[in-house]
Amino acid sequence: CDQCDYVASETGNLKKHKQIKHEGLRYPCDQCDYAATEAGNLKKHKESKHEGLKYPCDQCDYVATAFRYLKSHKDFKHGSMKHPCDQCDYVAKHCKFLEAHKKCKHEGV
Repeated sequence: CDQCDYVASETGNLKKHKQIKHEGLRYPCDQCDYAATEAGNLKKHKESKHEGLKYPCDQCDYVATAFRYLKSHKDFKHGSMKHPCDQCDYVAKHCKFLEAHKKCKHEGV
């Protein structure tokens, strides 16, 4: 970029960078003060904030405003994603819980 230190591997990425960072390209929401830097983000914003598009969990009462949040919820709360401890029979639903378990039970912290 001739205006900053940004380096792009493709000309399209450089053009997009200049439009967003130096020319102030924005996609404003017509229903609130939100302004996105990409059209796709504006669409997601409108769906979740103004159109009431929701993603309900089919296993409990949780309702997400974005599909990625529903996926994360299902993986964490209902998923088969397990993190077994390599030192005992403990199995965690989330890797952070396994880390905490190991520190508490196996490192004497």
